[in-house]
Amino acid sequence: MLAILSLSCLCVLAAAVQAGEKDSTSHPASHRSPAATAPTGPPEAEIKPVADIFHGTRVIDNYRWLEKADSPATMKWGAEENAYTRAILDPLPGREAIHQRLSELLSIGSVTAPAIAGHHYFYTRREGMQNQPVLYVRDAVNGPDRVLVDANSLASDGTVALDWFQPSENGKYVAYGTSAAGSEMSTLHVVETRTGIILPDTIERTRAASIAWLNDNSGFYYTRYPKVGEVPPGQEMYNRHVFFHLLGSPVETDDPIFGEGRDPEDWPNVQLSEDGRWLLITVEQGWTKSELFLMDLKSDKPPIRLTTGKEFLYRGAVYKDKIYITTNEDAPR
Repeated sequence: MLAILSLSCLCVLAAAVQAGEKDSTSHPASHRSPAATAPTGPPEAEIKPVADIFHGTRVIDNYRWLEKADSPATMKWGAEENAYTRAILDPLPGREAIHQRLSELLSIGSVTAPAIAGHHYFYTRREGMQNQPVLYVRDAVNGPDRVLVDANSLASDGTVALDWFQPSENGKYVAYGTSAAGSEMSTLHVVETRTGIILPDTIERTRAASIAWLNDNSGFYYTRYPKVGEVPPGQEMYNRHVFFHLLGSPVETDDPIFGEGRDPEDWPNVQLSEDGRWLLITVEQGWTKSELFLMDLKSDKPPIRLTTGKEFLYRGAVYKDKIYITTNEDAPR
């Protein structure tokens, strides 16, 4: 079962439209005089070279300092960039009509297809101009819907998003990720489906996490990014590794499963066979290459490599101790 990603971008756009409507109401375009204060051009970003060595090649990044979003220098540059953008866009005709039409379209709301686990049906729904979609559960096909996770209640300004969710195999628990202010660097939480109680298990740095629950609901395999200080500066958004978490245990004791010593840009995902014996790890390496690794959970051996490192895509699934692989290797065009 694949983790379900919420339509956060649509909701952020809705919020932007709302903000635009407020701005156009309080400051009509006909009353603006951007020419009087308009910047003569976009702001110039100061060049501050930072050198990195990647695979033996020296790469210069002149604008690494702009990645520190909360620094005074970055905020000043952003404000100047926004002022220049507004000076160009605000005088354009038809903006109010565009805001009105987008508001009409976005107020339709959205609903996702359900993820089925046991006798539970999990899905997200956003009503009208809600900032974030809400995770609902239905305990039978024709049963009533009830709210399981409402990210709108987590921040008064609606900027905490539900990034993804993954039910356990029988639906007893749901692991889900939330992030603030569009960062997408999720914090993992676990909620009990029947009661709606959020468990104390909390795991940070779980952006777009891949989750594979044990069949007995006692824990799960998952992907996590390193914290600042655990890797060289600038590498915190790479080095995605696989860990195992036992419910109720400290995250600091989570067993590392896969990723150490590999390319920092690897993107591993996990899936567990129906009998719970085999952990299949699919490693994405860009858009045109992937590799497969298989781990026998009945042994103490590390994952073994199934593919040969060729420039092809591979997908797999384990069924009754056999692995079935699909690939575009040597496939006709």
